[in-house]
Amino acid sequence: MTSTGTRRDFCRQVVAGAAEMAIASTASAALAGPASGSTKLAMPGSGIHQPQATSGDLLTNPKYAMGAKFRMGQFIQRGADAKDAEAIFKRLTDLEPQRWVDEWTHLAEPWERQGAEFAAQGKDQDAKAAYQKASMYYGIAKFPVINHPAKQTAYKECVQTYLKAARHFDPPLERVTIPFEGREIIGYLRKPKGVTRPPVVIATGGIDVYKEERETADLLDAGLAAFSMDMPGNGECPIWYTPDADRFYTAAIDYLVKRQDVDGERLGIVGRSYGGYWGCKMAYVENKRIRAAVAWGGPIHYTFQEPWLQHLEEDKLYLWPFEDSMVYAHHVKNVEELRAQAPAMSLKTEGWLDKPCAPMLIVNGAKDPWITIQDLYLLLEGGAAKSARVYPDAGHMGGPEAGKLVMNWLREQLTK
Repeated sequence: MTSTGTRRDFCRQVVAGAAEMAIASTASAALAGPASGSTKLAMPGSGIHQPQATSGDLLTNPKYAMGAKFRMGQFIQRGADAKDAEAIFKRLTDLEPQRWVDEWTHLAEPWERQGAEFAAQGKDQDAKAAYQKASMYYGIAKFPVINHPAKQTAYKECVQTYLKAARHFDPPLERVTIPFEGREIIGYLRKPKGVTRPPVVIATGGIDVYKEERETADLLDAGLAAFSMDMPGNGECPIWYTPDADRFYTAAIDYLVKRQDVDGERLGIVGRSYGGYWGCKMAYVENKRIRAAVAWGGPIHYTFQEPWLQHLEEDKLYLWPFEDSMVYAHHVKNVEELRAQAPAMSLKTEGWLDKPCAPMLIVNGAKDPWITIQDLYLLLEGGAAKSARVYPDAGHMGGPEAGKLVMNWLREQLTK
């Protein structure tokens, strides 16, 4: 599958195709197979790592247990009810997308209705809390990526309920649209209280955390404005995760430097997880306009190579096959095509690593199971001097202490 067309066109086709198939299934003629000339929609990775019937539930089956316990704890930390979450993981015996979405949507819908009731009564803060809860559950329903029609629908609900909650955010959230190649970039801008023309930081990534799920209070608390964007290949971003997708961030920077309410001359970017790639690449591409760039647990070169991609086949912590999330973001057919195309993303192969770059902080845990720590060390071997922190006993992104380090560094770079 090539990267032609836009991500939004693709998503619309998937949802429309699902609706058509659902209608067709009610007719007896469907038993004879698709009508002549009909087109079967193929999701990226739809023929890869399909869930299979297994014994036990997600928490007890050895195939899923490690990842299920990890994800359940993560979802509870996000705000999911512990008993409800555990009940879902015990009811499910595999990761079939429709059943996964149905379970979590069942938890989201009452909160959405309650949010509407509170809003009608003028109880703004109660409405905000209820809509945030609904958005959180819809976000889990679409997790990890929107590579199935049901997950596409869940993500749409996640966005809608998030924006209803955002009407009551303090400081306010502005939904920004930027014209881009006949389409639009969608970003969420928030500015810290009591700061005139604050520095602004683009917050982006990762592969399974979309802008509605990315908390930016840490940036606001540091006195920095936050411009939250989906990275290429996820959320509402109009393009896929390809070597030339840096133009998406350049367009956002073009917009931000023209705003009068933020200081575009004190501009930073923080790329988290799989989006750390863009935090790093933009430090090179926009080295004259970016004042501070953070590559926080992101791939650079080795993660895209065959040995590491083979290593990911053995991972059980992610719960889903991590490569399937990569397949979706890169908009390829399957793991084989991913392995053929992923090496082209390498910043080393592209020749960036010895070129001038903006001040850069690189952070990760040495035991990251999904992004090899060798990518961090590679960045330190050439080009301009960079700041780095490795957390020797930590996993992906380095843990809670890493967040404090990143915010302190950004504040020092952008407010001095």
